[in-house]
Amino acid sequence: MQSSMRSVLSFLDAPQLNAPEAYITFKPDDFADDGECTDPSTADFLRHYMEEYSGFVQRVLAVNAPGHIGDAEATGHP
Repeated sequence: MQSSMRSVLSFLDAPQLNAPEAYITFKPDDFADDGECTDPSTADFLRHYMEEYSGFVQRVLAVNAPGHIGDAEATGHP
């Protein structure tokens, strides 16, 4: 599914976070009943992944910020 979705997103020129990739095997002992990660190495990995994801979202939003090339107001074209 991921491979197919990447092809579609690439065709649409949509931003993608291609790295780091996250493939996580669910191990019930790694998570508490409330969903908190109890395994330090898994928690570190997830923290790093979310930091990268946050940076990706900020970059995508900055590209779409008002005044960016392609913005109708900046170019004067609708």
